[in-house]
Amino acid sequence: MAKKAETYEAMAERLQGIADKLSDGNLPLEEMIKLYEEGAKLAAKCREMLESYKARLDVIEKQNAESEDE
Repeated sequence: MAKKAETYEAMAERLQGIADKLSDGNLPLEEMIKLYEEGAKLAAKCREMLESYKARLDVIEKQNAESEDE
């Protein structure tokens, strides 16, 4: 079964949880490394999503500007 795509908000919330756990410093080193790795992947996915959203907004703004010029 295909994995359901996570929302930006869900990934950002998980990323914040990871950051909180890492900042506590009460975890074994191996667990901290695993969390850091997961956080890095989540941050990259969030960045990709934001770039995609920005590109979509740029297209919409361009279309609106073109329709105003007509």
